[in-house]
Amino acid sequence: MKSAIPDGEISGRGASGRPRPFHDGGMGTIQGKLVASILAVVLVAVVGATGLGGYLGYRMIRDDLDDQADSTSQKLDAINENIKDQGDLINDSLSGVDLGLKVNGIPTTVELNRRQPTVNAPSLHVGSDNTIALTVPVNAVVRVNGTVYRHPMTLRFDRLSREVRHNTTITITRSTGEQRTVTIPALPTDFPNLELGGQNFTPLPGDYYGSVGSGDSAYVYQISTSGNLKYYRRGIDIDNLKKVVLDGKTYYAFFEAVPEYNQIENFSLKFGQIVLMDSHYRQIKRLRLTPTRKLPQGGYSENHDFIFLSPTHYLLMAEVYSPIADGKGNVNEMRSTYIQEVNDGKVTFEWLGSEHHELDDAYQELLGGSEDYMHSNSLIIDPKDHNLIMSMRNQDAVIKIDRNRGTGAILWTLGGKNDDFGLSKDQRFSRQHYAYFDNDHNLLLFDNGVASKHTTIKRFTLDENARKVTAFRSFDLGDHFSMYCGNVQQVSDSEYLIGWGIASTKVIATLYDFRQGKVLSELVSSNSQTYRTQYFR
Repeated sequence: MKSAIPDGEISGRGASGRPRPFHDGGMGTIQGKLVASILAVVLVAVVGATGLGGYLGYRMIRDDLDDQADSTSQKLDAINENIKDQGDLINDSLSGVDLGLKVNGIPTTVELNRRQPTVNAPSLHVGSDNTIALTVPVNAVVRVNGTVYRHPMTLRFDRLSREVRHNTTITITRSTGEQRTVTIPALPTDFPNLELGGQNFTPLPGDYYGSVGSGDSAYVYQISTSGNLKYYRRGIDIDNLKKVVLDGKTYYAFFEAVPEYNQIENFSLKFGQIVLMDSHYRQIKRLRLTPTRKLPQGGYSENHDFIFLSPTHYLLMAEVYSPIADGKGNVNEMRSTYIQEVNDGKVTFEWLGSEHHELDDAYQELLGGSEDYMHSNSLIIDPKDHNLIMSMRNQDAVIKIDRNRGTGAILWTLGGKNDDFGLSKDQRFSRQHYAYFDNDHNLLLFDNGVASKHTTIKRFTLDENARKVTAFRSFDLGDHFSMYCGNVQQVSDSEYLIGWGIASTKVIATLYDFRQGKVLSELVSSNSQTYRTQYFR
């Protein structure tokens, strides 16, 4: 285990860059000859020194040679990329100018030391105005899509597409002759392909919300149920985009990591802030944890879930280091789930997992010596009694927490080592995600099925007073297996949206009709790194 960190300290990991391609007419041939020559020289040396018997030795080390060849190719690619970058540079009076570009209020870097810079907008949307603001260089005229720029302008898109006709063009011209043409694509060059297929049904009256990518190439997006991209936002480990309708007003919210804080390696826990936006995707506020006795210095929330009840009333989740007994006489510093409810600036409820010792030794075997003994991955309010339902992946359990009376007591546990409902073998679940109530108040689980290597959807009808399962159904999902992440939502009487999380295929979400037993549509991406895909009307 790691050394102790003061109670309330939160941790995570950082981001990585993205390679760029290079193309040059003759370098591909030179590279191929160089790699082939390396292999030929090694093969001749082996056979010459040891005869035919040495050839068998060559076969044994061939994989190593291939690795070396791949490494050589990668080095050549890096050299080629650097050559291209140098050839694309220009040094004149515009080269060091800061254009001060902001797209929808987000600072956006423009490298004016390049001849024809392409700038990926950090966020764009359709249906309402996007804003673009910049600083006009001295002795220059700036045109945006042919119109002289004098003050912040609005841009409206009917599609977010890679088609050239949707691009925004900024031209900068000085009287001395220097000029630049800056292109802003309507869809970033590194945005993953995202397609909705299998349209054999009437599209639902709403949109899908999800995330793709990781690190500094992560995006959240909104796409219509007929497959038209309506919004995207790029950020550092940005995640969990939601639509919230409160008192007739629409808001959007998402999580974004704080890169300088995410330094401890962990594949799924990120720490940062929740960003709340209005109906035009304009930022209202950024939220972090409020200092309390349990959490003296406040801190950043984590990425798995949050709940908005109003712009000033919300629940955030976090992870703090706490002393946890392992049932063998040892006490270790482990990550413990923390929940904080804030209303009008005051903390009205908080919950710390380490205060509930029935959880101390109830975790399942942890991968890689993880300190994350709970790994809480979803949080909802029970619409009937206003208590909290929380899924804990590493305990193979779902718990109900007393929020209504404010005691924070664990009212019941479904699954895991502390199961209160006497689940049968077929009702048990493993490393589940997203505990959620359907329209009839049945509890739905995305059961990753890590123990069985088979992912299913489980639906429980619970008698909470008697601690009994009165009805149960397991929905088989065929060959799909999702070891991490994922979710399920009921969108009609028989239709369910399944977000596959990090699965073994490029299908990131499926709309399935369990009454008809067929797939209605599937959302496919070139990047299957996704957390959950949700539907909001």
